[in-house]
Amino acid sequence: MTGKIAVGGITKIDGLVLIRILGARVEHGLAGRALSALGHKGINLTCVSSFLDREGRNNLGFAIGAGDLDQTLGILQSLQDELQARSIEYQRRCSAISIYGPHFSERPAIAGAVFQATGEAGVEIHMIATSFSTVSFLTNEEQATLAVQKLQERFLVP
Repeated sequence: MTGKIAVGGITKIDGLVLIRILGARVEHGLAGRALSALGHKGINLTCVSSFLDREGRNNLGFAIGAGDLDQTLGILQSLQDELQARSIEYQRRCSAISIYGPHFSERPAIAGAVFQATGEAGVEIHMIATSFSTVSFLTNEEQATLAVQKLQERFLVP
């Protein structure tokens, strides 16, 4: 027995851009409007996360393929006044890493082990998104391979 937690696998997607829409008024439906507008134009999103800040304003982050950046910014800037968003920011050269497996929702140690391993390696985490079966995060492209290596050391990967 290795003491490692068994997982279904680890994936890495390079060539992403992190988009952040910050400080939108809650009553304007930021997630629905922005995500629908992008989806109707065929823009695929990865690793979506949203939260309210202490001022009660809505913040949304997600990753897109680098080739969709100009179109995405155009769509979001056309909605910025309507959503009353304070800013739209982006960061190029990101990678999404996902570790997945069955029954993650029943295993409280998964997320902690993921971010302990990446933290010990000095991997910068830009955003986290989870589901019942997956823990995903965005990091810099130059740190992505190291992050995957550290996860492969920590987890039992098929």
